Amino acid sequence: MKLLTYTIKDESKLGALWQDDQVVNLQSALLAYQNAHPNAAKLNYPNDMLSLIQNWDQLMPEVRTAFDWLTHSKDAVLLKGATHSLSQVEIEAPLSNPSKVVCVGLNYRDHCLDHHLPIPERPLLFSKFPSSITGPYGDVCWSNATSKNVDYEAELAIVIKKTCRNVRPEEALEYVAGYSVLNDISARDVQFADVQWVRGKSFDTFCPYGPYLVTADEVPDPQRLPIRLLLNDQVMQDSNTSQMIFPCDEIISYISQTSTLHPGDLIATGTPNGCGAAREPQVYLHDGDRLVVEIENIGRIENIMREVN
Repeated sequence: MKLLTYTIKDESKLGALWQDDQVVNLQSALLAYQNAHPNAAKLNYPNDMLSLIQNWDQLMPEVRTAFDWLTHSKDAVLLKGATHSLSQVEIEAPLSNPSKVVCVGLNYRDHCLDHHLPIPERPLLFSKFPSSITGPYGDVCWSNATSKNVDYEAELAIVIKKTCRNVRPEEALEYVAGYSVLNDISARDVQFADVQWVRGKSFDTFCPYGPYLVTADEVPDPQRLPIRLLLNDQVMQDSNTSQMIFPCDEIISYISQTSTLHPGDLIATGTPNGCGAAREPQVYLHDGDRLVVEIENIGRIENIMREVN
């Protein structure tokens, strides 16, 4: 399933994509299903992504059953009451309040070669503040007084579904709810001046991601996904997650050796070659620039850059 968080009439809702252009309200789907099936299990209806993820193993089978039942229904009134056209809603980040956003630096072979850097012996971890999260189609904003060298990084994101501590690589993917598309926007001048990376990576709006949380069952191999980024329609990054030095299962395991991962936590898995800072001449972002990040079978996000006073 492609799960999403959306806003309609100023209310945030939990939904799932249907037929590429429709959103099913999952709370409405569950309620309709249980009304039609009196013997069905009576559950609390999740109305936000975090509630669903925190009760994933209990709720997802019922969510799938209700979704399948509703979308195969021939009751036009029922369908109309529980669905919206994508054009009617505003898609938000799947989850805006994870306890942490953990990122991996220098995790693509081609990216290391691009920067003339040795291949890391272990994952290089840093974090972005959760307050940097914005929606998949929201503006990315910053002041020219705080940074003049804003850059892009296309990344595959992992969303954790259950508490994860000291897991082995071979079991790590069992803790994954799904995957999403993320752009690790970075203020390079701040990042390099500070030596450590958190501030330069954590400006408000510097973590656009979405538009969906694609459930793990739809991604049998996260290490075989084409990934690319376009700046004003020009391809700047074009690679494949097979280029990762440390694959998703090793990343999750490595993080969990020292830090407990909680339901909803977001992991950004690194970016391939083609970042603006590594180009000759360097390419940095300006007001009005349009960034698109695409990952095959996961989704597409698009953000406009805004320099503000």
